[in-house]
Formats: sequence, C-alpha cells, structure tokens
Amino acid sequence: MRPNERKSYNISMLYLFITAALLSVWVGLSRLGARIIFRPQKKRWPLKLPFEKAAFDAPDGKKITAVYLPAQAGRPTLLFFHGRGGNVSHFENFAQAYAPLGYGIFMFDYRGFGLSRGTPSQKTLFEDALSAARYLMSVKKIRPQDLVLYGHSLGNAPALFTAVTLEKLPFKALILQSPFLSTPDMAVCLWKHRYEPCSFLYRATKIFVTPFLYSNRFDNTLPARRLHLPTLVCMSRADATIPWRMSARLADDIPHTVRFLSASGGHDEFSWAAPAADSFLKKLS
Repeated sequence: MRPNERKSYNISMLYLFITAALLSVWVGLSRLGARIIFRPQKKRWPLKLPFEKAAFDAPDGKKITAVYLPAQAGRPTLLFFHGRGGNVSHFENFAQAYAPLGYGIFMFDYRGFGLSRGTPSQKTLFEDALSAARYLMSVKKIRPQDLVLYGHSLGNAPALFTAVTLEKLPFKALILQSPFLSTPDMAVCLWKHRYEPCSFLYRATKIFVTPFLYSNRFDNTLPARRLHLPTLVCMSRADATIPWRMSARLADDIPHTVRFLSASGGHDEFSWAAPAADSFLKKLS
C-alpha cells in the first residue's frame, strides 16, 4: 500500500471509529432517556371500587389490560390516559374523584405497565391509546359523543394524539391535567427545577438533550394546534412536577380551550380538578 493510500485508509478508519463511538453513545443515552421517561410497575394491588376487568389487543397482538366502571344514565365515560409510572392500581384516586359524580371510568395500562405485555415507547403508547378508544366504541358500544378523553402528566401526549388522529369522531371533550410541552422541555425543568424558556441555559440544554429523546420526545405543541374539541386545561400552582406555566404555554396553542388554575393540588391528585372538570362537562351537555 502506498503512503498516500495508507494515510487515506487510516483517516477513513478513524472517521469510522469516531462515527461508531458517537452512535454507541447516542444509543446508550437514548436507552437511558427511555428508562427515565417510563417508570412502569408490574405489581398491582386490589382496587376498592367495583371495576370490571377488561382487555384488548395491541396492534402487535400483545394483550392490553384495563378496568372499567360503567357510567350512570346520561353521564359520559372518561377514557383515562395515566402518566409515566406505576399502573392502573396506582390511579384509583382518579376514579374515586369522578365515579361518585356518575362518570364512567376506563383506565388501561400501556404495554409494559401492570399486566400489559410489551415494552413502552412513544409509538406503543400512541398505538395503545387508539386501541383503547376503539375498544370502548366497538365493544362497550359507547358513542363518541359520550366519551371524554382525559390525559394526566405523560398521558396528555396519547390523549392529544388520540384526539387529533380520530378528529373526525365527535368526542365530547378533551381534558388535560398538568400537560407539558415535550420531554426535552421536561428534562430541562426537572434538572433546573423551574421553567425558564427564554434563558440561554434552558435553550442550550434543551438542544443538547433533544437528540437523546428523539424517539420519545412527545412533542405536544403540534397536535395542540390541530385540536377541534372543546378542551379544558387544568393546572396547579402546587404541582411540583410539571410547572403550571409550562401547562399554560401549551394551552396558548389550543383553540377553544378553557383554563383552570388551582392554588393547591399535587401532581398525582385529582380531587382539586374534579369540580372544574364537572362544571366544564355539564356546560357542554
């Protein structure tokens, strides 16, 4: 091999090594990001309310498990999209806040959560959300007009996705409790413990973390702008997980939105939002 050819070969190998190393770092950090975003738990405990057990198939054939409480006459059913951790047994307080008001409750576990098989990702969460809505309409025979999409925390993303993907269906409403802009925005907020979108450090950090969260970025701003449903955004000043100002920023992008800002109420609590949600839905009847 001639000296120039050897030099060119060595440079090519160096570029190849650097590319492979960077790809390995990206894959490793992307997997770490997914572990941080999704915190599923398999262990479940008995529920106090008289739920019916339900199950439906994901597009890949894996079984998705759910629980269901029928609505009282004349009341809509809330399709609940839970957050990034636990499973449906961790969110019975949602049902306890709304079932006494006569609402039907349907809660399901995304793939990888609770008894549902599979591995969670943005793709599977969105697929499972659509499957849940279709199950309620086709199997439980609930009309879209009697179905309310209710997102909480990370579950706001599949709730928004369902609303815009099935936008031709006349769902009664969409309720977003503690919504967020995207997982890169949340990554910066969890690190800095505040929402300061105009600061240089905020923007620079977001640019840095975005590539590692690309497959699970959950960008809610785009579907928010496409919404045609009556929408209620519930925020709490006491939310220590998702800053209410971030929720309010997302609400700016949503047409036909009503806002409710509470002075109290924790991130994983629901009783503080229930009166506002009940009033909002009654006005739509």
